Amino acid sequence: PDTQAWTLPEPVSAELAILRTRLLPSLVEAARRNSELGAEDIALFEVARVYLPGPALPDEQTHVAAVVEGGWPRAKGIVEALYTALKAEPVFERTTDELLHPGKAASVGAGVVGELHPGALDGVWGVFELDLAQLLDAATALRYTDVITYPAVRQDLAFAVADDVAAGDLVSAAREAAGDELRTMRAFDVYHGDQVGEGRKSIAFAVTFQSSERTLSDEDAAALREKIVTALAQRFGAELRA
Repeated sequence: PDTQAWTLPEPVSAELAILRTRLLPSLVEAARRNSELGAEDIALFEVARVYLPGPALPDEQTHVAAVVEGGWPRAKGIVEALYTALKAEPVFERTTDELLHPGKAASVGAGVVGELHPGALDGVWGVFELDLAQLLDAATALRYTDVITYPAVRQDLAFAVADDVAAGDLVSAAREAAGDELRTMRAFDVYHGDQVGEGRKSIAFAVTFQSSERTLSDEDAAALREKIVTALAQRFGAELRA
């Protein structure tokens, strides 16, 4: 048990005597039980309150956590999809965590994501735990711009990249390359499989080009697209698939 956790004076049961400081340990145990019963393609998630040590009263937070078979790429893909659904861009930074595999653990604004430590459970598992309040805060940081009357050009672009490349990093690099005329770039699909090879993934983006000063021609859109393709190839070894 966590020696820093708060305990209840009159718990309903011994299992509920300690207020949890994180959700992942109990999810890992649930995954273990399911695996021992012969379940396959296990994916478990939980949304619940946790209670972190505070000076007087515990700091109550609501977290979302998951344990999924498939390791780091699958967990990271789910987190990227959550951020994308909220129109936010995750930034992953290398970190360490006692539950996570050394070298396959990252912090993201709202929490942690990575591959479960091999000593915690047999197999290859991906996990994450996020503070919902921080996740929603990322979604509220929206930019407001003037309404543009010139028509937009919409395209879908898919890039094959290494598993450890984040969609948010690709978007940031694309914005630097194309400038303000890249109005939106939203990831909508992540593919792993034989078509991209082991250790790689394909991320598909819905892209909108639009100018506040003129109507973009097909040649203008093609030039913006080429700037993005070149920048992503140089920085991430990205290959345009479509």
